[in-house]
Amino acid sequence: MNVQRHVPAVYHQIADFLRAEIVRGTYPAGQPLPSERELCERYTVSLTTVRRAVGILREEGIVTTRRGAPSTVRERPARSTVVMGRGSKLTCRMPTTTERFAMGIERGVPLVEVRDKSGRVEVFLADRVEILNPEGLAGAATRIMDVA
Repeated sequence: MNVQRHVPAVYHQIADFLRAEIVRGTYPAGQPLPSERELCERYTVSLTTVRRAVGILREEGIVTTRRGAPSTVRERPARSTVVMGRGSKLTCRMPTTTERFAMGIERGVPLVEVRDKSGRVEVFLADRVEILNPEGLAGAATRIMDVA
């Protein structure tokens, strides 16, 4: 039996290396990553490959990018706890372009919608909220915003 193993594309591997360095603190929050040229030389790859790797990290919300500026490790915002009311439903989705601009959301940050029994919807930035169900309330030690 011939078993084929999936090998991630080079840009995925580079994104994994950079992500690990960020987690280890090699590149702390608020600090820039090495330049695209430096990353090309370090990994012996093309500019397109480096840009795809950094693009993965941007879409994951780990770095921010702006034309003409270095890619920067994103600050991790403090999280608030939201307790869902009984019968509420939770949906996660990516924001529309209009929502991103209106809410000042960076690329790669999804939204969390909590819809209560009456149909009222509250929208939260997924990187700034922790969701608890009513049964999880007993162990909550953080600020609570009841959505029901």
